[in-house]
Amino acid sequence: MKPFATQLAKNAPVQGLVDDAIDFAQASGVVQRTMRNGEVLKTSTHAPFTLFPSLFPASAYHLTRSIQNDIHLLYHKVSLDMEFLGEVLKSTIAADDFVSNLFDIAKLARASNTTQKMEIGAYRSDYMIQQSYLKNNASNAKISTLPKQIEINTMSAASWGLSTHRMTSLHKYNLRNAGISCDKLNMPENGALDGIARVMVEGWKKYGNPKAVFVFMVFQDEMNIYDQRAIEYAMYEYDPAVKVRRKVFDDCISTTRTDQDGKLFIDGEEVAVVYFRTGYSPRHFPTPLHWEARKTIEMSLAIKSPSAAHQLVGCKKLQEVLARPGVLEIFLEDKETIEKLRSTFAEMHSLDMNNAGDTAVKLAMERPRDFVLKPQREGGGNNLYDSEMVDRLTEIGGDERRCAYILMEKIRPPVQELNYFIHNYTCSAVANIVSEFSIYGVFLTDGSNITESRAVGHLLRSKSVTQNEGGISAGIAALDSPFLN
Repeated sequence: MKPFATQLAKNAPVQGLVDDAIDFAQASGVVQRTMRNGEVLKTSTHAPFTLFPSLFPASAYHLTRSIQNDIHLLYHKVSLDMEFLGEVLKSTIAADDFVSNLFDIAKLARASNTTQKMEIGAYRSDYMIQQSYLKNNASNAKISTLPKQIEINTMSAASWGLSTHRMTSLHKYNLRNAGISCDKLNMPENGALDGIARVMVEGWKKYGNPKAVFVFMVFQDEMNIYDQRAIEYAMYEYDPAVKVRRKVFDDCISTTRTDQDGKLFIDGEEVAVVYFRTGYSPRHFPTPLHWEARKTIEMSLAIKSPSAAHQLVGCKKLQEVLARPGVLEIFLEDKETIEKLRSTFAEMHSLDMNNAGDTAVKLAMERPRDFVLKPQREGGGNNLYDSEMVDRLTEIGGDERRCAYILMEKIRPPVQELNYFIHNYTCSAVANIVSEFSIYGVFLTDGSNITESRAVGHLLRSKSVTQNEGGISAGIAALDSPFLN
């Protein structure tokens, strides 16, 4: 099947379709705050999006969705094993103060008998399709398209509110408006927003005090505020009794405290749940007081999403270690599950201070186009490619600073001919499109066990094949929807 953009009649009135699509997007909430010269303004604009959905392999969609609960179980078990986690992150802890501080807090909390053990998980697992080819004389014959795991986002995963059913509805509208017929069954329903709202409210209820508040911990100038607000409003739809508060981390570090029973109070209100949409970068902790506040929250009876331990398992180093032979078997028993998970793992290399790390540095320097240098912590836009990767490894490749990174094979996804990208009210015809696909999953734990777990939705982001990074806010990538084929 050809991409939908190529099915438009020659000289079709694309601008009219674009104008209608922008109206639909803004009317349905596919919006974000406006940014100008690095400043987030109080005005809003539509989020970048594609005019039409993109083709995506049905087999990859069903595989990634089917293993999401296994990912929850695997990463939760790892988060409980502080000895294993400490050994895995040993070199990273030595090279990265941020990870070191977070590990110290997690270790204290796991060892305490008085802190909250219940947790709320809100994960997003990111994949790209890797095409495999078989040499056949002078031509290449494609033999498989397998999803390869880019990363597991264990905290502050974005686009639950923007990219879900709203994008599906937008793309169905655009297809109808363009006179293109499609089988709606090939566009899977997307319940990510309802899924996260439900798990957050159910977690709040488990705290046991209906007067206690649910806190979104955010930073000051939030471009994605509407994405976060969508979750809040969906929570009220699910249960009007929930009490949501938005707290800017910088503003409440001096008013965050616990009482003699370990109950958490922020600005004088008892807190049932803290949902972190900040705290994943060193820049979010400019002073020791910020770390003290994070520690106070972690050591309290409030439920965290995520806990410090679950935040740590999002480190890329763990992703690299889990891909090693025999490691999954430490935590999982079912052979079929292990094989399905392992089939999604990309080639990864440690940069520890040993012979293997030296070999990986040499490999990256010799074949920079085949690899990506990725930092351990959360937050997009920090990966290094090509000459930038070579320059960084030239600087740090011989010392322990390299331990703050891992080396990952560069995925070569299938390329689609054409789509239209709409950013800041302007439409661009973009040739040679590639996509990154994600599965949203949520779960609850009682401490040692996962009590509820489900895959609830998906995200598709597309960009030009010439772009390495894929930031939505920067307009490099655009929100998309999968049309399964």
